Amino acid sequence: MESACSGVCRLEWIGKMRKQNSIIQWALPRYRFHGSIIKSMACALASLLVVSVTARAEMVDRVVAMVNNDIILLSELQQTLTSVAGSLDKQGYSASQKKEILNEQRKRILEQMIYDKLTDQQVQRNNIKIGDEEVEATIDRIRKVNKMSDDDLRRALELDGLSYEEYRKQIKERMLRTRLVNREVKSKIVVTDEDARAYYDSHQKEYGGLTKYHLRHILIKAPASAGKDENERNLQRIKDIYKQLKEGESFEKLAAQYSEASSAERSGDLGVFDIGMLSRQIRQAVEGLEGQQFSEVVDTDQGYQIFYVEEIIHSGGRPFEDVRAEIQEKIYADVVDQKFNEWIKDLRQRSHIEIFDTGTDTLATTPSP
Repeated sequence: MESACSGVCRLEWIGKMRKQNSIIQWALPRYRFHGSIIKSMACALASLLVVSVTARAEMVDRVVAMVNNDIILLSELQQTLTSVAGSLDKQGYSASQKKEILNEQRKRILEQMIYDKLTDQQVQRNNIKIGDEEVEATIDRIRKVNKMSDDDLRRALELDGLSYEEYRKQIKERMLRTRLVNREVKSKIVVTDEDARAYYDSHQKEYGGLTKYHLRHILIKAPASAGKDENERNLQRIKDIYKQLKEGESFEKLAAQYSEASSAERSGDLGVFDIGMLSRQIRQAVEGLEGQQFSEVVDTDQGYQIFYVEEIIHSGGRPFEDVRAEIQEKIYADVVDQKFNEWIKDLRQRSHIEIFDTGTDTLATTPSP
């Protein structure tokens, strides 16, 4: 359900608050409203100004959505949009393309934030908890299934620009969601041996044999905040390194000397990866290379990179009996996601949701009086 506030509603709310304070300061707790006052309070919240005063400026924030008794602030929405904008800048999108993509992403991101609020509310309502030991045990199982050591996992996360703590938080959030959905749909999910066999037969590329790549890389960072001239200098630096590689210079030596990644202390060593674990961009860069060969310069989210195939490792296929439990877990996870989407759609229809985002608002910093 979406609604808009009248100008009278906004002026009346702000006017009352200005009688109390020359500058309005709110801590914004979780709101607990009931009955007919929800809609009128939602109107007021839509125009509420949240002001944090510093010596030089005041930052103005406002509510962009209300989900039952919780709110979503413009600052929360813009934090994610800023990250997306930085990625688009590095990929060289024009201003018009960037604006169009951000407008599309804004709607999608706000919808996801609403879903997260709904899920959080149900997790709290059902008093669902996940302990630290459970999270670590799940990560251990993920490593074992993928035949990865702890160092392999951390290097894979580094390749994706993700810290271990961020990854751990994502795993915990997924566990909470799965545990919640299990309470709602678990009795309806049955994965048979026939289901697992059908999956196995249709994924022979995955189970018929494995190809792994031992990779090194050289990274020259290209931060989103960098200007055009700085980015051109960074690009020229990686091109100069590429030229030295073409002339026969040692990749390990140049990685240790010039790479701006933490792997530089290991001469650029990233570890061994199943080809399916790599991002599409990196997979395209290394597929077709033989051992002891390096890629062209690749423009990635982390910056400009060159990848080096230290070794290609081929292994035999995996019998069905060895992977049956693993496949059943994968099928189960897919069904859980499907049931979750059905459940969250129904939950949204039964919830009170107000959206106040105009699609154009941004946080503004104005001089203090």
